Amino acid sequence: MSTVVMRLWLPDLPGTLGRVAAAIGRADGDVIGIEILERGAGMAIDELTVVLPDEVTHETLILEVAKVEGVAIEDVHDVAPGRPDQSVLALEVAARIMESPAVDRARTACEAVRGMLESDWCVVVVDGHDEPLASSGEVPDLAWLAAFIEGAGHLSDDAAHEHTPSDMAWARLRDAGATIVCGRLKGAFRLRERRHLTLIARIVAAAVGESPNS
Repeated sequence: MSTVVMRLWLPDLPGTLGRVAAAIGRADGDVIGIEILERGAGMAIDELTVVLPDEVTHETLILEVAKVEGVAIEDVHDVAPGRPDQSVLALEVAARIMESPAVDRARTACEAVRGMLESDWCVVVVDGHDEPLASSGEVPDLAWLAAFIEGAGHLSDDAAHEHTPSDMAWARLRDAGATIVCGRLKGAFRLRERRHLTLIARIVAAAVGESPNS
């Protein structure tokens, strides 16, 4: 058996999700989790976690789901079996950060948040510093990130989400003089993911604030 996550655009109408689930069933898949990432303008963006028999390919699953009227498939990718839903995963990330030694919490936060959001990289940028406090993955031009954050730092959380490139998500570490930033090459960050990051950032800010190096 394999476990995959499908990210779908679908009409926000009664019965649509049921038709998608039926299509997945025709491909011998079993839906074990649903996350609503974003809703608006008559559409919803959902992530479905699906268990497939080994002999069923991504292509077979995609062909069946694509038959559902109005549904567009943004992404399909494998995940580890037993992967928890995002709400549980966010709690695990918070626990992992707080259980780390104080001096390691920024690095642990980058690694854990990167995994939670399936990002290619994650970094904690400190205001007015050329070097990051911690990072995970290959972080792009830090000077550009710092300039972007400085320019957008006055925005509210919702406005920041709206005016941030779709392949990047960030949140201020309040009272810590720093910002946590994530990026990925494939798949836009959706509103629910950005809000998860904003909440995790509050925990990271408190955790980093307890560090003797802060």
